[in-house]
Amino acid sequence: MSLAALMAVLNGTTVTAALEALAPELGTSISGVVWVTTVYLVAASVSVPLVGWLTDRWGSTRVLQVGLVGFVAGSVLSGFAWDLPSMVVFRFVQGLAGGMLEPASLAIVGAIAPKPRLGRVMGLMSLVINAGPVVGPLVGSALVAAEQWRWIFWVNVPLGLVTGVVAWRLLPRVRGTAAGAGVDVVGLLLLPPGFVLVLLGLNRWGVGAPPGLVAVLVALGAALLTAYVAHARRHARPLLDVGLLRIRAFAAALAVMSTVGLTMYTQLTVLPVVAVRDLGLGAAWAGLPVAVLGVGLMVSMTLGGRASDALGTRVLVVGGASVTAVAAVTVVLVRQVWPVPAVLAVLLVLGLGFGCVAAPSFASVYRVLPEASIAQGTAALFIVVQLFASAGVTIVGFLTATASDPGGVAYVVVAALAVVAVALSRLLPGRPTA
Repeated sequence: MSLAALMAVLNGTTVTAALEALAPELGTSISGVVWVTTVYLVAASVSVPLVGWLTDRWGSTRVLQVGLVGFVAGSVLSGFAWDLPSMVVFRFVQGLAGGMLEPASLAIVGAIAPKPRLGRVMGLMSLVINAGPVVGPLVGSALVAAEQWRWIFWVNVPLGLVTGVVAWRLLPRVRGTAAGAGVDVVGLLLLPPGFVLVLLGLNRWGVGAPPGLVAVLVALGAALLTAYVAHARRHARPLLDVGLLRIRAFAAALAVMSTVGLTMYTQLTVLPVVAVRDLGLGAAWAGLPVAVLGVGLMVSMTLGGRASDALGTRVLVVGGASVTAVAAVTVVLVRQVWPVPAVLAVLLVLGLGFGCVAAPSFASVYRVLPEASIAQGTAALFIVVQLFASAGVTIVGFLTATASDPGGVAYVVVAALAVVAVALSRLLPGRPTA
């Protein structure tokens, strides 16, 4: 299941690193080739809200299998793309399936893992998944340098085949619990389009689209989402059950995970800028701060998830967010003064602290939900994280274009978000009962 989730993450980071090289191969400009990532984001955003609903009808194993087949097929087709329009179509297919992989695999693990060891299990999954942002740019750059850009997509084929065979052999055959229930047609017309429009508006703002277009997209999307909430509160079996937010610990975990998504993607986007502008590193080393942060995250998410089984979520989030806030303020103050190794050491500490916020909060989502609601809760989790991750990328794009010190402002935002996580932590679960 970790490998299934990793495929989607690795695909995104690998393709992003190769966009500049893809432009001439597809006969387009840099502004045109951005649609290779945008159309994937849009397609994945369509399928994420459907995961809980599909799981209720097909069962989690079937949803994962459909996602794997579609993702591998889309990867093969994308590798054979001959121009931008064909690539956009094939990436849309890949994105529809890819949007199912990570939430479906996590929902399966959340349902079958023993609750007293959920932190340990989710920590191990996080260790594998978080290798994507570290390894993806390196793989993408290496394949581009070797003039083998098609393998950026084809590398998913062996991964998908291995994952599919093992999943077919090992996963329980679980049938949907609502196989005969009617389709929430109104929900289908409101939630996926609303989510897509908000994400697309944030994405377009980040690449400098006209403010009027951005405002229209976000306003229309927000209106559809608001209408969906009103509809879901009345519907017996809505597409996504907003009633789960009445579970206070679940709502608090989602709120903390929103700060996690915003913090993570703000850093992933701004650190290459900090590397060049503030640390004086060349373009070839612009990814080094991201890799150092990733190492800290991989260590602390694994250990933090395991520790939450014994200590609970609350104490780890308070400690991790406090370390994150102090380290972020330190980055603001010293990144242009201290030598590069010292600044990288601060980023490593920041990653260690931030992982102790992310992994326990992530695991607590599955601790507090009834088993029948895990797929719905996973879909809600991914919607929240994706919305705030897109907001983080957009904020950094705006700061890079307008602020004289985008790195400093971005890390002030990171410190403020850590303080918010501390405030929210009092609503999270404490030490587990025996």
